[in-house]
Amino acid sequence: MKICGTILAVLYACIMILAVIKGNKKSISSAFIAGGSLLVLAYSFLNYFWNRHAIILLVVGMIGMAAISIGALINGIRQNQVHISHHVIRLIIEVVVIALCAAG
Repeated sequence: MKICGTILAVLYACIMILAVIKGNKKSISSAFIAGGSLLVLAYSFLNYFWNRHAIILLVVGMIGMAAISIGALINGIRQNQVHISHHVIRLIIEVVVIALCAAG
């Protein structure tokens, strides 16, 4: 479970970083998404190699995923296209990924 969660978290963070790089406009939403992705990558690697303080790692992972969600929400607000169902689904996926990483 832990390896599966780590792989999903790394893939999700890499996809978000690629989305920021591919995007035309660099803004505060891009900074939130990139920063959150880096936190998720750090969480993934530290969770796999450094298990001493699991609660601290869990908080880092949750902050990273929250930053990605905030960046996506800011991006939707800027474009006047906020789809609540999209953000709810995104949040559920992020919670599942963090839970899979922590379950090991």
